[in-house]
Amino acid sequence: MIGFGREISTYSCAKSKEFLLSAEGSYCSQSLAGNTRKYHGLLVHRGRVLFSTCDEFLNGERISVASYAGTVQDKGLRHRYGFSLYPPRFFYAVGGAVLCKTIEFDGQCHLRYTLWGEGELRIVPLVTDRSIHDTRGTPDIAGRPTVTGVQMDHLTLSGDGCTFTPGPNWYRNVWYEEDFARGFACQEALYTPGCFETRGRNWSASLHAAVPGGEPPHPSDHRVPRDPLSCLRTAARDFLVGETLIAGYHWFPESWGRDTFVSLPGLLLTQEMFREAEVVFRYFARRMKRGLIPNRIPDSYHSSDATLWFVWALGEYERYGGRRAFIAEMKPYLEEIMARYGESEIASLDGDLIRVTPQSTWMDTAWTPREGKPVEINALWIHALTYATVCDLETPVRPQSARRSFGRFWNEEKGYFCDRIDPVDTTLRPNQIFALSLGLANPEQETRTLEVIRKHLLTPYGLRTLAPGEPGYQGCYAGDASYHNGSVWPWLLGPYVQASLHAGGNPNLLRILLQPLFTHLYDAGLGTVSEYFDGDPPHLPRGCIAQAWSVAEVLRGHRLIEDTIGNNTSLNSSGLAGSYHDPS
Repeated sequence: MIGFGREISTYSCAKSKEFLLSAEGSYCSQSLAGNTRKYHGLLVHRGRVLFSTCDEFLNGERISVASYAGTVQDKGLRHRYGFSLYPPRFFYAVGGAVLCKTIEFDGQCHLRYTLWGEGELRIVPLVTDRSIHDTRGTPDIAGRPTVTGVQMDHLTLSGDGCTFTPGPNWYRNVWYEEDFARGFACQEALYTPGCFETRGRNWSASLHAAVPGGEPPHPSDHRVPRDPLSCLRTAARDFLVGETLIAGYHWFPESWGRDTFVSLPGLLLTQEMFREAEVVFRYFARRMKRGLIPNRIPDSYHSSDATLWFVWALGEYERYGGRRAFIAEMKPYLEEIMARYGESEIASLDGDLIRVTPQSTWMDTAWTPREGKPVEINALWIHALTYATVCDLETPVRPQSARRSFGRFWNEEKGYFCDRIDPVDTTLRPNQIFALSLGLANPEQETRTLEVIRKHLLTPYGLRTLAPGEPGYQGCYAGDASYHNGSVWPWLLGPYVQASLHAGGNPNLLRILLQPLFTHLYDAGLGTVSEYFDGDPPHLPRGCIAQAWSVAEVLRGHRLIEDTIGNNTSLNSSGLAGSYHDPS
């Protein structure tokens, strides 16, 4: 489905599109203009870049792209005339010869070359051994030739249909444009053990990279997505690693409690992957301490909302048709949450509502103060109380009493919910959308709040984290200060769709909201959804090229719309938080 023609022969276009192949957390990723990030690599294993890239020459002409000390060598792009995804395929033409290069990844990297015509191909592999977050000067690497290629301590390269010629050397001052723009280390040296070569007419050859003694290859799924929805379902599989979900690629290759349970319904439950979801629930439940699930594995419990998202996701598991036996299995953990969450060092019960410590919500930078009683924390708290009651568990306060106390968030003058109370903060942010999606607003409040959000926060790619005109708004990415002060987050479209449907919105019209993100599948991370976007037009994609909750909430939003069309009814927040609407 996703492919390009001559437009990717220009560097500006090619560098803006990146592919990602993953297998159990290891990945292969580059831009269509080569490695523009230190996080890129043809074989990145357990958070370490091993096989960085290749310098490639067809009939004496360079067809690869690279940057050195700020100078881009992109003449190879003039020989490229096409690209398609699933799997990534590049097409070149030089001197009457046509070359197709295919990249496959199953935990090992396989570069497959097929030539039509007469041609000679020279492949210079470039390797390193470092964390994805670092760069290195001159790494201590040496290669030992084998029958089919070369063996290094951390990497094996072998050729099929080509011969290896030793020639150890260094490519120095390799430069990563995107990291330079983000203000991070961006220059290093890469080692080459030699080159692989083949020549002739109408031939095929391949180069394979593997970790010595590593795990056997994982089965590859060669199904080609034919529409945006199937692309997203394919992308969803990138985040399920072992017993848990990882937050995003490239620099969040670990499991976060908050991200996991925001993402789980969209990534797994919409595809009826109940057994996989149960494994994830158990993984975090086993690590619960003092009524809190960890936000970062193994021992960070600093999130005030991860535990509440765990409860919300469990309710979604039940709503989508999960096993009652598993809900019963989770009840002791729900009991512990009810008993201890409000007495934790992160979240304390103050009256009927929850007070939290600084930098413990999803807006967790020092530039977005949220201490006190944030609106989404307390909306989730009331949902958790209600769900626990449905499960016949004792709760520290009555859900109905907490709902009445939640009325303090409503600001009649402004016509929307405060972002937090105690202290009162009427800054216009999107966190109030959860009050609507979880059924805590009456019809007038829904109408007025949705109109304010639509006018000031809604963009083609999600909701702004701060309204233009508010103090501190930044419409373009400028580091952490802008992270939650104007940037647009796609994952917020999920609750926005749910809130709009709850208010009686036309599901056919709401389909339009998802179209820009379907188009986005052709940009940035190909076939997936970015972490966030600039708040100002043209809303450039930023952050991770593939974010779990971005993909998840687009999938869940789509499912909510289609279910509503199929049932011809308005949805009510999982049937748990109650509603001011008459479902009839």
